[in-house]
Amino acid sequence: MFFHRNRLKAPPCASLIALAAMLYGMPAAYAADQASDQAGAAEAAAPAEGENKAADIIVTGSRIARAGFTAPTPVTVVGADQLIKVAPSTLAESLRQLPSLTNTSGPQRNSGSSRVGQSFLNLRSLGPNRTLTLFDGRRMVSTSLTGSVDANILPSAIVQRVEVVTGGASAAYGSDAVAGVVNFILDKNFTGLKGEVNYGIAQAGDNREIRATLSAGAKFAEGRGHILLSGEYFRNDGVPPSARPWANQGWGFINNPAGTPTLVLKQNVRTVGTYGGLIIGGNGGTAANNALFKGIQFLPGGVAAPYNYGTYTTSTQQVGGDGVPTENIQEINRPLERASAYAHVSFDVSPSFSLFADAIYGRSSSTVNNTYNRRQTANPFTIQRDNAYLPDAIRAQMVTAGVTSLTMLRFSRERGFIVTRGDSDTMQGTIGAKGTIAGLSWNAYYLRGRTYQTNATLNDEITGKFNEAIDAVVSPSGGQIVCRSSLTNPGNGCAPFNVFGEGSPSNAALNYTRGVSWSHAIIDADVASASISGTLFKGWAGPIRFATGGEYRSEKIVLTTDSLSPTGAFLLGNPNPWNGKYNVKEGFVEVIAPLAKDLPLIRDLELNAAGRITDYSTSGQVSTWKLGLSYKPVDDLRLRGTRSRDIRAPNLSELYQAGRQSIASVNDPFKNNIRVTGILQNNSGNPGLKPEIADTLTFGAIYSPSFIPRLNFSVDFYDISIASAIDNIASQTAVDQCYAGTAAACALFTRDAGGNITTFSALPINLASAKTRGVDFELGYSAPEGMLGLKGNVTLRAVATYLAKQETTTPGGAPIDRAGEAGVNPYPRWRGVAQFNYQGPAVGGFLQARYVGGGAYDVTRGPSVIDLQNVQAQVYFDGQASFKAPMGGSEIELFLNIRNILDNAPPIAPENANVPVAYNAFLHDVIGRTFRVGARFKY
Repeated sequence: MFFHRNRLKAPPCASLIALAAMLYGMPAAYAADQASDQAGAAEAAAPAEGENKAADIIVTGSRIARAGFTAPTPVTVVGADQLIKVAPSTLAESLRQLPSLTNTSGPQRNSGSSRVGQSFLNLRSLGPNRTLTLFDGRRMVSTSLTGSVDANILPSAIVQRVEVVTGGASAAYGSDAVAGVVNFILDKNFTGLKGEVNYGIAQAGDNREIRATLSAGAKFAEGRGHILLSGEYFRNDGVPPSARPWANQGWGFINNPAGTPTLVLKQNVRTVGTYGGLIIGGNGGTAANNALFKGIQFLPGGVAAPYNYGTYTTSTQQVGGDGVPTENIQEINRPLERASAYAHVSFDVSPSFSLFADAIYGRSSSTVNNTYNRRQTANPFTIQRDNAYLPDAIRAQMVTAGVTSLTMLRFSRERGFIVTRGDSDTMQGTIGAKGTIAGLSWNAYYLRGRTYQTNATLNDEITGKFNEAIDAVVSPSGGQIVCRSSLTNPGNGCAPFNVFGEGSPSNAALNYTRGVSWSHAIIDADVASASISGTLFKGWAGPIRFATGGEYRSEKIVLTTDSLSPTGAFLLGNPNPWNGKYNVKEGFVEVIAPLAKDLPLIRDLELNAAGRITDYSTSGQVSTWKLGLSYKPVDDLRLRGTRSRDIRAPNLSELYQAGRQSIASVNDPFKNNIRVTGILQNNSGNPGLKPEIADTLTFGAIYSPSFIPRLNFSVDFYDISIASAIDNIASQTAVDQCYAGTAAACALFTRDAGGNITTFSALPINLASAKTRGVDFELGYSAPEGMLGLKGNVTLRAVATYLAKQETTTPGGAPIDRAGEAGVNPYPRWRGVAQFNYQGPAVGGFLQARYVGGGAYDVTRGPSVIDLQNVQAQVYFDGQASFKAPMGGSEIELFLNIRNILDNAPPIAPENANVPVAYNAFLHDVIGRTFRVGARFKY
């Protein structure tokens, strides 16, 4: 089935890897190689006494290969067959079906402009930075400035399984594993030829995608050598804005004129402004005369007309009328094109000494809508009375009223949206050796990786040039319309910009006032690692196994930009060049020690201990540790528990990023919670950050009743408490905490003379704490062949998570526990997935139900503040039917996969974002019913 918590006895050669954990860290490669090398032995191993035959995969959960159900740390394993049945498109989409990974990011709408085209795994909703992603047990070079790895560039066609270790794992795996580890294990011994082609399309006729893979493996040198090659291509065309009925209705919050509640949910919420220009007031005259010009808009051709402000009108929003429907900007699903290639070669020099090398290349590219070139309430522009394009009737009225200039808004649709293009190329090579000596296994490797990442904001207004170009006058010498600045500097190249009416600006004016704000980053990583493991000695209850090793790694980022961005010249983007580097020296030891066996009420008792010392060049030395117990009082029951200390040091972006601009929106409690949009947000790093420290506790039980063979049930409690947690304070949280009296939050905002918020500084800080707590459940059953009259295997699996706490505390502020939110934040109490799988000699069937719990829209806003208090729970059904046809020595499988069979729409739950989004794309299906057909072959 989809999830396996496996329970096979670890082979003897996997013996003793544990207590050396106080010194030097065994490389990630060892665990993966051990697991892979011993998989064959595991398949042949007999199940432990009293334990059901449920699976045939070895699971580590530590640096010592072992059975997953005997480890004290919960481990969930996703097999390759299940990955492709759940979501045939991408690895990340398959994995986010796990309740613990639900909030994994992807190409969905409003997922940010700095991670375009990438998907980062997110365990426990603690953020991708706290999830360590490993590739065949080894770290990868980062594919993003934030230190995370894009799961979609990995060669999915030869991924044998994915191990998800939930809970703290820093002592065993290294820093960043605060929430856990996701380890992609490859089938490096594959021999033959296999491939797949599939095509998908949504019932609505969009979201077209194609995926093709091809892999080949062969032995050479009389079986002493092996080579493996794999390639993959994927393209998804995305879903356009407002391509679903529920997505183009303009759902959003707006201030309530009646006063209570403060904010009400309405359809057709628009932003005040027009595509052809809107006057919001005059300047230079009396207050009454200045107000005479408010509400004049300009239609195509510059025709003046009254503006309809609709209802529920504020300074930035309105319901209905002539406002701009800004919901219809960003794609519902962003387009993505990616490709990957992988090569691995190994050679056995002798029975006890092998050499290996591999290389991986991955590329992703996506171009997405960002927003309009928008001059709105937060950043209006001024037109002088002598402007050459100003209609004469308006000019005459200004003269009569004594008004000298006009303040205007405009959403420029000329040449379409501001778009963001993200391109990322990652290359990584590894050379290494492994073998045995004196009965111990050793492994060593060196890894070198590089990522090239370009992020470009296209069709972006150059603010200074725009302000210069809109100040158009008639040349006193030639009578032609020119920029006022050209009168004193004729060679400045300024082209006058006509703001009156959509389509009025000339191509020359658009060329002069638009540009590209871009950044180009080079991310380099070097890792050298060595380890040794084996059996220390035979203990009174079994072999004492250990692993110990050391690792050195360094990472460096150099980011360059265009010449204008560092001056803040563009409307959006404006990255600043920066660079940073660090190196890390680590040492670890891990031990597994059986303490008792075959005693009354102690069928098995085992200690797992690990320790690691990590020395960062940026933040100094830290220590991590883990203590775990696995206890089997009777044959049918196993109890387990782990206590660990985990750390995460700030990444290079959090420390050194020099700044990038975006847009934010808030409800300002200082202004009676008026909705303020278009706030300029400056994103930067903070060199004063210190490492965060997490204390993790997990304990649970596995029940495998002997009276129901092949049934397994597990329940695990987890509690993660992070001190000095590194995070950005969201703009809304900051203004709320400022209102509550937290001075540090007030310092993040800048207000104008009228008290209106104009800018917000989004920089990472060390929070007082971040905490999460919950319970994981898993039930699995593998029916005997023929039990249901079917000649094949039938398996059932259900996995669920209950979230009891998701709390953050900023310095000086009160704790905010968002557990139970299913609206503005993705933290429902319950999430789960249940699966039925049948695989016969020729026919296969798969059915899955995904449950997303309901909950509060926003736990910090009661019914007196907002009228949407609850978001309904949702259930989505997915299925697949397949048919295998053997052809000589090969096999072809045809399949039809249907996602969201009932075509459920997501519940309305608008994001607290500058661009209104009516749903939470992290939790809910936003595509609708989707069909995928494909064929796989294996020879």
